[in-house]
Amino acid sequence: MEEDLAVFADAGTTLVNRLSSSLNCVASALDKLKAYIEEHAFETEAAEIEFFKTSKPRFYCWKIYLVEQYSIQTNLKKGSIQMQRKYYLNELALLERTHNHFRHVYQYYIDHETHRDAEYFLRVNYIPYLPGQDYHQPPAGFSTNQDYLFARFRANRMLQDFLITKISRLENSAAEELAGKVLARRKRRWTGDKIHLIEIAYGIYFTGQMNDGKADIKEIIAWLETSLNIDLSQAYRMFLDIRRRKTTSYTKFLESMCEAIAKHIEETYNYKPKKKR
Repeated sequence: MEEDLAVFADAGTTLVNRLSSSLNCVASALDKLKAYIEEHAFETEAAEIEFFKTSKPRFYCWKIYLVEQYSIQTNLKKGSIQMQRKYYLNELALLERTHNHFRHVYQYYIDHETHRDAEYFLRVNYIPYLPGQDYHQPPAGFSTNQDYLFARFRANRMLQDFLITKISRLENSAAEELAGKVLARRKRRWTGDKIHLIEIAYGIYFTGQMNDGKADIKEIIAWLETSLNIDLSQAYRMFLDIRRRKTTSYTKFLESMCEAIAKHIEETYNYKPKKKR
């Protein structure tokens, strides 16, 4: 699903067409997920809790994220950099307001608490019309008391990264207008090939090194873009190029890094300073 969404995000169509294609993709994935759960009963309560606490929100958060992202993009009015920055900051504040409104559940989410998991994520304990559920229509037999809010919190994190990246790029543009090339030279920026950075990004993702392994690849990409002042909007297509490698290693850049580190360490050990006469 995420691979297809990355392709739609790069497609040269209108925002509304990208949204439609992306939402259809998410809906199809959720339908398949629901059908699978109906055919395969959970063996334990712990398995059911894990699914509705973690797995389902990882899918459903995309539905929330895509709709909210589209709304943010279409409601942005033309204006100065300062006006656009204020707009994005207001959107960030709205996300925080949602967290404050559901503070007790949000605190449970960010602290990785477990003591109320049975109440929150077992279908047998489902109570219709709880606060927060009024945002959507829960599918019968495929919802718990808090899986939607957990999906919303995940989507909010994605939206925060999206907004922070937008603000950062605006501020970079403003700085360049004021200070020009002199200030631009002081920024940290990636000067190697983009595809090398993609190897690093997917290495972080597949080994679960960020946010206890819960960071999605888009979060990692956004972090690298912001930190290193680079556009990685074609990240998934570059990863496809890596997968298509036939004559070279899939991870040739990461391997070259390993060789460079090993060479440096070996040279350090082999170094023998000349004796003073």
